[in-house]
Amino acid sequence: MRAGRGVGVVLALVLGACRSRDAGTADAGVLPPQSALTCAALIPLEVRESLPGFTLQEERPCPDCGPMCTFRSTEQKGTTVSIAYDCRKRFEGADVRELLAPTLRAGGVEVPALGKVAARREPVPGMLQVVTWDDDTPCGLVVTWLGKDKERALDIARMTLFATTGERLAQAAMPPDSGQP
Repeated sequence: MRAGRGVGVVLALVLGACRSRDAGTADAGVLPPQSALTCAALIPLEVRESLPGFTLQEERPCPDCGPMCTFRSTEQKGTTVSIAYDCRKRFEGADVRELLAPTLRAGGVEVPALGKVAARREPVPGMLQVVTWDDDTPCGLVVTWLGKDKERALDIARMTLFATTGERLAQAAMPPDSGQP
């Protein structure tokens, strides 16, 4: 078991090192307001392609929250995947144990090599929730899978977390007609 876990850590480190960054990305810059972030701009193509037969709907749980992107399966009734974004400066410099504590107290188990810190929990049978904080942006993500193949929540969390960059956050907040690529 230790060898497999070590391989996962090494793989995560290698993949993290391959992540291309421009010297002046928006990671250290000003975060756009939560209300400006959209699912259409935040959800990576890789996640969309991994969910064929799912429709996407954007919701806002509160006026100053990031988007909650909900995918519903058209083929497997009852299968729903949601990705909730919370990108705020308050997460920068926060104690990772403190961030993870509520999930662990609710029966969660820590997930190694997934962002700054991550945990998974099964709030009800048939549902898997993955809570994680990004290493290079002040974003927290909650991926919830309800229905068949719930273990895929970990893969969706990995793909989403890897694609969450300061540059993507800045682009996600741009108006569609801003002339930016």
